[in-house]
Amino acid sequence: MKNGDYLYFKSEEFLKKLFEREEKAVSKLVKVYTQHLYKAALGMGLSEEKAHDVTHSCWLTFFEILDRFEKRSHIRTFLFGILYHKVSEQRRSNMKFENTDPIEMVVESQFKSDGHWSQDIREPSDELEGKEAMSIIEKCLEHLPDLQKSVFMMKVVQEFDSDEICDALDIKATHLRQLLFRGRNRMKDCVERNMK
Repeated sequence: MKNGDYLYFKSEEFLKKLFEREEKAVSKLVKVYTQHLYKAALGMGLSEEKAHDVTHSCWLTFFEILDRFEKRSHIRTFLFGILYHKVSEQRRSNMKFENTDPIEMVVESQFKSDGHWSQDIREPSDELEGKEAMSIIEKCLEHLPDLQKSVFMMKVVQEFDSDEICDALDIKATHLRQLLFRGRNRMKDCVERNMK
């Protein structure tokens, strides 16, 4: 997506056309964001088929509820918020969720009794390259709880700003920071375990 598209999609002129369902405005938005939605769904661990289904469902819902968009955030934030809710719905229908979060045990296992790190901190990028690194990262992402994965993908991979993420996922900034902290720690732990 070009920076010009980002600014245009934020403009009153574009939003007016979109709310009126003008064909060119709708077509441009769908053309620019469909691939982004699909890749985000894949990044959240969905198969190609399910990622296509969720992307399609996301657009249907987007146009059903477009009139609820209050223009306080970017249209992209609204759209990706729908995507993340759709992916969560998909997962809820396919599996049971773990209700406990063992992050405290994970964090404690990283330290010795004197408070120092139990292992030297290594940068994964120093030891892994190319496909091997991506394979490990993808595997580790699959093990994150849904909300942590969504926040991690939006913040770290897609580089959304914190306000956009909070708006899209309807969470508070303090909860966002907690989710990022936990997600990053889990990713670090998982990547380090899989590097050995």
